[in-house]
Amino acid sequence: MSISAKLSISETVAPVKPWAPIGFALLCLCWGATWLPLKHGVAQVPPLLFVASRFLAGGLVLWLAGGCPRPPGLRLLATGAVLMIAANYGLMAWGAGRVPSGLAATVNFATVPLAVLIFAGRRPRPAQVAALTLGAAGLALLDLTSDPRLGVAPAGLGAIALGAACYGLGTVLMKALPATLSPVGMAAWHSLVGGALLLGLSALLEPWSAEVWDRFLAPAALANWALLVLLSTIVGFTLYLALLRRWSATSVASYAYVCPVIALALGVAIDGERPAPAQWAASLILIGAAALALISRPKETP
Repeated sequence: MSISAKLSISETVAPVKPWAPIGFALLCLCWGATWLPLKHGVAQVPPLLFVASRFLAGGLVLWLAGGCPRPPGLRLLATGAVLMIAANYGLMAWGAGRVPSGLAATVNFATVPLAVLIFAGRRPRPAQVAALTLGAAGLALLDLTSDPRLGVAPAGLGAIALGAACYGLGTVLMKALPATLSPVGMAAWHSLVGGALLLGLSALLEPWSAEVWDRFLAPAALANWALLVLLSTIVGFTLYLALLRRWSATSVASYAYVCPVIALALGVAIDGERPAPAQWAASLILIGAAALALISRPKETP
């Protein structure tokens, strides 16, 4: 099947199940709460190694839980793993060590729905064009107002935004996967393939000294790692792929409207983060762009 054909059916939806709104709320809570452990984890352990081991561990748990044989649509599944795991989380982990967690989450969550809107293959409505323009303005404002003395690096913001765009493209493509593959199976294969790619990059680019492993095995680093394995990989990613079976790609991407609020609140309350006024303004612009993109999406058919 060609890429254009896959994109053309990316908005196909199934009847809404009663569990879907509850699963969506849990997804938002899980993914909104993962930015602090990611930030602290990559401050202690090389970022690619940290996220690679997290996905490999989570993928193994899902594999054992789902008993996943070689799936149909393996080439497309591997493409999704490259985009949604290796590219997105590799860039995200690198950027998260250079940007406050609340701000990093805002950039990521605001970019994903805009990327889904672009890659879904539909002619954008005027409101959607406005959303894209607003999103670009918000990202530009973040970049222009970034001050390394405040713990914000423009390169970190750019990496997070690029990774989120890869994730948005992967989200659209995954709608074309065969319905016979379970969400647990999809999450297992994504996590294992993406985690293996990230581990290979880590071996090439990062130090694996005894000191690094000592830091990894420290209680604080292991606690952050375990939280990410459980909340983001095992629970969150499985819910995300399950919701893609029931809702359109743009609807599932609306988690981006809720998660920044959770991440920003936790960053301020737990980590004492204090974004500058201009960064708050840019964050609000990005959230508004995401909301506008979601409000202006085509209606779903039950």
